[in-house]
Amino acid sequence: MNDYSITTDTRRGLLHIEMRGYWTQQIFDQFAAEYLDALKRMKSAGGLQLALVDGREFSIQAKEISEQFGALIASCKPLHARRTATVVPSHLNKLQAERAGGDLAARYFIDMTEARAWLFGAEAKAA
Repeated sequence: MNDYSITTDTRRGLLHIEMRGYWTQQIFDQFAAEYLDALKRMKSAGGLQLALVDGREFSIQAKEISEQFGALIASCKPLHARRTATVVPSHLNKLQAERAGGDLAARYFIDMTEARAWLFGAEAKAA
């Protein structure tokens, strides 16, 4: 199983990311390049509206990797989704994700059903 997957749905303006395990610098660098590429593709296809990040199998990361997530997210601010739901396995993961997420228009969940209801419920209301 891969350490992450990034898929896009240009019709819905949706980005779906799955993250697993404990990352090395090499994994982070590969992810960062693919993440930026996906954001650019979404922008050229009409924009990114919603993002679902599934981190239920994502470990607490080293401080250096966590800080790089924060920098990556900050550097991509104009390309971010209107709303992001991030699912994590524990409250400690949630704290790390919130710090890295900075000022994303995001909410953090432990439960995937709640995350999807919040994310896609808003989509249904906006349509």
